[in-house]
Amino acid sequence: MANLYFVFAYNLFGKYYEKRRLEYFGLRHNLLKNRMDIGYDVYMSGALLSATICAFSALVFFTTIIAIFGVPELKASRFTFPLWFAPYLQYKSIAVGLFGAIIVLLLVFSIVYKLFILYPVITSSDRKRRIDSLLPYAVNYMAAMSGAGVLPVDLFRSLAKNPIYGEVAVECRFLVRDIEILGHDLVTAMKNLTASTPSTALQDFLQGAITVITSGGDLETYFQIKTEQYLTENRQSQKEFLETLGLLGETYVTAFVAGPLFLIVVISIMSMMGNVQIVFLYLIIYAMIPVGNIMYVILISAMSQEA
Repeated sequence: MANLYFVFAYNLFGKYYEKRRLEYFGLRHNLLKNRMDIGYDVYMSGALLSATICAFSALVFFTTIIAIFGVPELKASRFTFPLWFAPYLQYKSIAVGLFGAIIVLLLVFSIVYKLFILYPVITSSDRKRRIDSLLPYAVNYMAAMSGAGVLPVDLFRSLAKNPIYGEVAVECRFLVRDIEILGHDLVTAMKNLTASTPSTALQDFLQGAITVITSGGDLETYFQIKTEQYLTENRQSQKEFLETLGLLGETYVTAFVAGPLFLIVVISIMSMMGNVQIVFLYLIIYAMIPVGNIMYVILISAMSQEA
């Protein structure tokens, strides 16, 4: 269904983007990094159509709200409008409707359009993180397979078929595709993957492997060295993560357990004395504590994924 939507959008706006290939070089590269099976012109056509639909939907919603609730009452004063503006207040409905519609239309269109452009960048960063997190284990697997006498091409083919290694396996599938379908040799396929992968760690690993292959070195030894390096770096990052997690735990207890309890007791006592309004107590209980807990859950979740 989504493909039909983008094809329909391409039929409408495709020719506009076909002439601007160089302008969207970065977008094309990010789409390639995400392994998104879609051309930049088709993708941007879908972005333009989606932004247009969302903008007009927002315009209809804005017009409906104005028609139901009307325009807010405006009075000329030195704090809002100068007195000379008073005779023109009779046209406020037209002015608010016109300028409000233009602002809503442009704002929603710009936001949706920019989100489409930023989406490949965001997902590319997410793929980079997932590749980096699984790369040490994938290299360890390659070292074991190489030690068993498996040829490099068969090694990458085996890794590409193994779903345990997630995005690393996806990257290897493209390397195998270049060899089996496009007819490239192993070194050329590795160079192509180096140029298109979002992970700098995988780029470094492949460049080193290319050097070893072209110089006639031993891949098994190289894989073992890289395995030790990545596992050492992984242990160090896990240690730093645990230390950071402990610090965040202490901060959480202080800011959102002991701190709110202390404030609740103090405000309760002061409210009974008539010095503080009870509304501050409600703000702490129903706003500060829930929002703070949600923020910490999001923070810990993001850090755990990175680790």
